[in-house]
Amino acid sequence: MQRWLLILALLLTGLLPLRAEASCAVHQDLSNLHRASRGVLSYLETGEGAYHLQGLRSWMSVHPPQPLLQRMRAVGITAAAPPAMELLKRHQALLHIYASQGRIAARDSARHLKVAELVAEFGLLVEALPCDQVKEEGFGSKLVAVAAEDARMRQQIINAGIAWVSFLVLGGSILYFLDRIGIRRIRRTKRFPCAVPCTLQAGSRTLRGHLVDLSRAGAKLRPDVPLVVSGRVGLQFGGYTVTAQVRWQTADYIGVQFTKDFNFMQLHRLLEAYPMDALDTGDVKVGARLAH
Repeated sequence: MQRWLLILALLLTGLLPLRAEASCAVHQDLSNLHRASRGVLSYLETGEGAYHLQGLRSWMSVHPPQPLLQRMRAVGITAAAPPAMELLKRHQALLHIYASQGRIAARDSARHLKVAELVAEFGLLVEALPCDQVKEEGFGSKLVAVAAEDARMRQQIINAGIAWVSFLVLGGSILYFLDRIGIRRIRRTKRFPCAVPCTLQAGSRTLRGHLVDLSRAGAKLRPDVPLVVSGRVGLQFGGYTVTAQVRWQTADYIGVQFTKDFNFMQLHRLLEAYPMDALDTGDVKVGARLAH
């Protein structure tokens, strides 16, 4: 059982890191351009966040206009191509003015060229790109839509697999603990033949007898004199005084359940101190012969 639980846990661990990749690289690049453009306009207006200029320069150096245009056409993002190219041209002009004349001149030029309006228009187009979802109308290509659909399907399969493996692990764990509980219960109620003299106290009546089998949870005793008893009784045997509940009774035997279990050490000491040979009754002699 433990080996199977380990195998299932390893399977679950192996499945968890898997994730569907539904992002579009071109869409991510255009989104970065939009954010960098907004940052530069904010800096030109407020004078705070000069690092946006370096971010825009880095982006433009990594994404030249013509290769970017080819990538956009390859995935079918054609509606956003003209504003993207125009935005790059105006950014090049602004960066040149900023380098030669400073921030204020670049700010005035940005207002004159209406760069903010172009950035807003470009942002609406970029954020509407269906690179992570399929839309009836949009600016994404069929290639992007199919990739997103495949990614969702892969994710659904992975989720179903994780759910199934989790169910197996949970079910296996429940079965394992139920099995352990059953074994513990068997150990607790396992009966051992014995020959332990005892005294039974039932109200004002006292009678002697012998325990003919004993477990941690209860005992079976044979009184010397037949007597009908019920309810809670007191037992004295082997130096112990215990309280027990009468569970059943026949003409010759009484079955009781202890209110407090014996531990294993106490049980084994009693069995060693009072072996079967000590009781000269027919049923115990048979038990002794079977034990030998």
